[in-house]
Amino acid sequence: MAFIEANGVSFHYRLEGASGPTVIFLHEIGGSLDSWDGLVPDLAKRFRVFRYDQRGFGLTEKTRAQYSASDLVDDLQALIGALNLTPPFHVVSLAASSMQALTFYKRAPESIGSLVFCNPAPGVDPSRADALNSVAAKAEGEGIRAIIPGMLDKSYPPELSDRATYDAYRGRYMANDPVGFGNAFRMMAKTNLIDLLETVKAPSLVIAGRQDYIRAVAVTEGIAKKIPGARFEIIDAGHFMPTTSPGALLALLQDFWK
Repeated sequence: MAFIEANGVSFHYRLEGASGPTVIFLHEIGGSLDSWDGLVPDLAKRFRVFRYDQRGFGLTEKTRAQYSASDLVDDLQALIGALNLTPPFHVVSLAASSMQALTFYKRAPESIGSLVFCNPAPGVDPSRADALNSVAAKAEGEGIRAIIPGMLDKSYPPELSDRATYDAYRGRYMANDPVGFGNAFRMMAKTNLIDLLETVKAPSLVIAGRQDYIRAVAVTEGIAKKIPGARFEIIDAGHFMPTTSPGALLALLQDFWK
């Protein structure tokens, strides 16, 4: 295991692959760097692959202060500097981490080689903020188990993968720090970066999961249409596509980066 201090936080990370362009994986809320296990071994043969547990998740420090998407990009840029990672960066985001990808692009567009958005959630309409804040409060007050019916049970039905894969993901999800989970939902509730989509000039790939019961294919396609020249694809996957369908996602990434 590798740990590093950056931006005042202790981060758990993995850096794999000896050479080549750098791929940065940004995991979903409730996930960890383990979310990308099914893709890294093959990609590391061609790329330098960087992934890490974001603040409050996995084995990274469990901070208590609330934060913004901008703070998360501060973390990312501090990690890039501390580990001497060099651009161009191919940034792969999943669900809410698309907010970080867009913020990073806005700050340093010249450093981005490409952007990949898996079932992206680049912005939250203010009308939905109260609902997300309620999830945060429930997690903090009653624990992660209390939000499983309204969250994981809807986003990852067991039949979307083999049972061992599902059980491993559910176990990691249940082990999340309730305060860290709540902080992430509050961050999402106050963030809307939809307007940034039309400013993206980097090669972009937007991917929808055909069996995503949280974000409909049509919604993801609408997001893709806002990014000039973006490629849109649908794969047979659930909301957490790196876990439910790593093979299909890997094949698409390899084709996009060929």
